[in-house]
Amino acid sequence: MIPVECPECGKRFAVGSDVVSLSNRFYCSVCDALLEVIEEDPVVLDVVDEGGLDDDEDVEQDEDWEDL
Repeated sequence: MIPVECPECGKRFAVGSDVVSLSNRFYCSVCDALLEVIEEDPVVLDVVDEGGLDDDEDVEQDEDWEDL
């Protein structure tokens, strides 16, 4: 197990060595933030912005696209 620190909540927790590979994503076991490994040695994590649409947001249609 490898100790890591969540950049979102600052809490430390352990993950398996198979989890700590470049660009791998996993959730913080404390705050559930989605994290990505951006450096392996030393291990550096970044919070991933899941910036998708909320359920109540509408998708704007681009009028330049024609139906095929």
